[in-house]
Amino acid sequence: MTDPGKRPTVTIVIEWENAIDTEDKWARYAANALQAELAAIAPRMVSKPTVTYLYDENQVDLHAITQVIDDAAPRLREFAQLEIVPAPGLSYYQLKNFGVSRAQTELSIMLDSDAAPQAGWLENMIAPFADTSVMAVGGITVLAHEDLLSRTLALTWIFRLAEEREATARVHGIYANNTAVRTAFFRDNPFPALKAFKKQCVFWLGHITAQGYRYVRVPDALTIHAPHPSFRFMVWRAWMTGLDRDFKGYHTKSLSRPGRITYAFTSFAKGLARAWSRILRKRRSVELPVWQVPAAMAIAAAFFAVVFIGQLAAAANRTHDELPGDYPRRSSHAA
Repeated sequence: MTDPGKRPTVTIVIEWENAIDTEDKWARYAANALQAELAAIAPRMVSKPTVTYLYDENQVDLHAITQVIDDAAPRLREFAQLEIVPAPGLSYYQLKNFGVSRAQTELSIMLDSDAAPQAGWLENMIAPFADTSVMAVGGITVLAHEDLLSRTLALTWIFRLAEEREATARVHGIYANNTAVRTAFFRDNPFPALKAFKKQCVFWLGHITAQGYRYVRVPDALTIHAPHPSFRFMVWRAWMTGLDRDFKGYHTKSLSRPGRITYAFTSFAKGLARAWSRILRKRRSVELPVWQVPAAMAIAAAFFAVVFIGQLAAAANRTHDELPGDYPRRSSHAA
């Protein structure tokens, strides 16, 4: 009989895709933080956990990955079975699906290579699974901030602040960079293959909860994600966000091009109003000096302008495929 005091063992699936775009210090920070979490809880697990790093050998050298891990987390192999597995040609969500499909443990956790778990993260991600009706658990992710650009995005992007995690946890949402699942369940219900950049997890969550499966969010399962590395990266990400918003708009708001165009205008107005309000109200939370507020507001305006242009262009020109057959035509859970 399993010791009731023991925690279920896990596989932690980590893609190396994000680490290619950010400075090595963020991947080092993430690996070191993961080591600390494993040191705290791994001895109390039923068996040794597995940490699986997935990478594209055509994009990054294996030695570069092992050097980061060995330098930042030299005891990681002591606390976990470490795997570094090539997965060339797979996109972000395909990597998540592939990593969990390989897992041999009851639970799997999907984490990003540039997302650093904070104290108590692993314990809090595992605890809800004591309820056998829970199929998935979501943690809270916040953006790191160290300069004007990162402070602005920490206030205005999709992630809220660490101080707001209780409110964030009450929102029916998901961050694929910080999600735990029952492995067998996820194998049967992987992220869908959609022609979108970062909306697969949103539609997945709407789909599983519509079927009656339980998903809970945990406010104290916190990770700190690397900031956007540059203004150029910010512009690219804003453009992709605009394309994704039109994809969501088509499937949740309106099938017509006029309706999608209207959605682009309303999304822009609401997004910019929220961003400027948060800069003015929350600037002290990220140590944004008052004299930088106008610049932060200008950056936010530029970001949402690019989002708007991308969304408007997609609404006017793109034709979207239908969702997979077992997905509802419209998702009331999209966020």
